[in-house]
Amino acid sequence: MKKFITRVLFGGILVAGLTACGGVEESDDILRVGVDLKFPPFSYVDDNGDPAGFEIDVAEAFGEFIGKEVEIVNTDFGLLLPALETGDVDILIADMGKTDERAQKADFSDPYRYTYTLALVNKDFAQENEITNDMPEDEFFSIEGAKFIGLAGTKGVYYPQGKGVAVTEVTEIGPGLIEVSNGQSDILIASNEVFSFQAADPENTVVYSGIKNQDASNFAVRLGDTEMLDLANKFIASMYEEDGLYDQLAPKYDPIVAEFLKNPELGLDFIVNPVK
Repeated sequence: MKKFITRVLFGGILVAGLTACGGVEESDDILRVGVDLKFPPFSYVDDNGDPAGFEIDVAEAFGEFIGKEVEIVNTDFGLLLPALETGDVDILIADMGKTDERAQKADFSDPYRYTYTLALVNKDFAQENEITNDMPEDEFFSIEGAKFIGLAGTKGVYYPQGKGVAVTEVTEIGPGLIEVSNGQSDILIASNEVFSFQAADPENTVVYSGIKNQDASNFAVRLGDTEMLDLANKFIASMYEEDGLYDQLAPKYDPIVAEFLKNPELGLDFIVNPVK
């Protein structure tokens, strides 16, 4: 039986568990991968209590690529970089994008997946202002009287603010979605999940996809770990090759991505390839 180790990091305390026989051990043959398992279907705990999802499959494949056993360290997203800095994990494969602030704490690989910037729009507001996907982005953000709402600490706030737009901030996404649905607010900016938001209330909302912004996600390694960074970049390049990992994963994840985005025309390509 293949040994697969999982650990949970809570405020710097590691709680160990094992999905096969044996105990947790530190070894040069083990690659400790930091992931936040609260984002199904891409990183989550399945019904058997095991790590599952896209990030987990990528982590397993990377372990095979470098000849190491993979240990998933389930870590809250906000603690991932500290876990990397303190040595609790060796690498992060957690849908994390590179920013100037994060680049002071870790080195980042080439991109391995992407998210779009989309807008959930109240349907009546969209009709009144003749909003279509052909509307230029600058025109969209210049609609007079538009009331924007966004999740604090995300692009839902900083992206429209960068366009000179005032944004009402909420600390949970649910109230923001309700406000757009009932017309208290007009527009909410988020990522790929906007498709599923709209599918939950098609009577009152539409998606505007005319924003020309796409964010990349990267592996993160400890500052100065050039060996791991080089391995990560070589592995990521191999995933995009013909018959590489992404071609191998497509049959599994095409329907999963389509269901997540509530769009049967979208598959794995949508989240792993940049806009051309």
